[in-house]
Amino acid sequence: MPHSKTTTLLLLLIGAATGLACNAPFQSVAGGCYYVEQNLQLDWAGARTFCHNLGGDGGVAELAVFDSCETFTLLAGYLGFNTYEQSTLWVGAHTEFTVNNWRWVSGMPLASGVPFWAHAQGHDDGEDCAAMDSASFFQLSDFDCSTPMSFVCELPEAKMTRDQETKDVNNTIPVLSCPIDSVQVGEYCYWFSSNLKTWSNAEDYCRTNFLSNQGELFAPSTCDEFTKVAHHLDVAERDRSHWVGAADSTGDQEWYWVSGTTVPGGAPFWATGEPNDHILSNFCGLMSHKKRFYMEDEGCMNLHYFICKLHSVV
Repeated sequence: MPHSKTTTLLLLLIGAATGLACNAPFQSVAGGCYYVEQNLQLDWAGARTFCHNLGGDGGVAELAVFDSCETFTLLAGYLGFNTYEQSTLWVGAHTEFTVNNWRWVSGMPLASGVPFWAHAQGHDDGEDCAAMDSASFFQLSDFDCSTPMSFVCELPEAKMTRDQETKDVNNTIPVLSCPIDSVQVGEYCYWFSSNLKTWSNAEDYCRTNFLSNQGELFAPSTCDEFTKVAHHLDVAERDRSHWVGAADSTGDQEWYWVSGTTVPGGAPFWATGEPNDHILSNFCGLMSHKKRFYMEDEGCMNLHYFICKLHSVV
């Protein structure tokens, strides 16, 4: 069952932080106005019609759409606290013409893999609509559109200003003079190894060989950065898994990036069911090609390719 006291407190905190005033029954969550319907279950088309009707005469309400990794992650976390234990909720994504040609109802394309999809989802013929599924940290899974489910509605205009500001920032990324053999992906330069090392030797290599660039094993500062690197790997390094700068050195499932910040569980970094080793210490983070470059935990003494992130580049 949802935790009503937690729900109320979380709504108040997130609403105050965003400053949004949402018309009932919508609530201010994750920088937008959302309505989560858990007691009524409809097929995908029926859920979309229900959302349209919530918008009143203006007809602006829709099944929820996400063009921001941060917003999707925040809402996934919110659903984890405030929905039934086993929940699957329709959102505004469906295939168009062919299998795995996904689009949001806004018309934007929806890429497979990181950060929206559970790693093994989005490819099944006959399952042409998407839902946020508690079984996979509320990442997207594909389903038959006729399946009755709960759903999430939103008021799209409530987040238009914020999303436009994000796009404006992304359109002003400077071109960097990356050191030889490294490449720019998004806002940073990265060096992708062609040799295998243990996790600690990989971290030493990044810091020693890229000392003037403040190199370290890849530790993303945002989920958008993680997404860009995952998509680069999906295209350029399809058969290679890579160490990244995440470790649980105590075995207590307290994961940290080498940058010193904690690694949150679930979306958008971890593959479904990961990390899954709760017994031994010295496990480290691996962006796995077998899991669409989401992370899994791996013994730190194993040999893998690795990614160095370079900070001081102009």
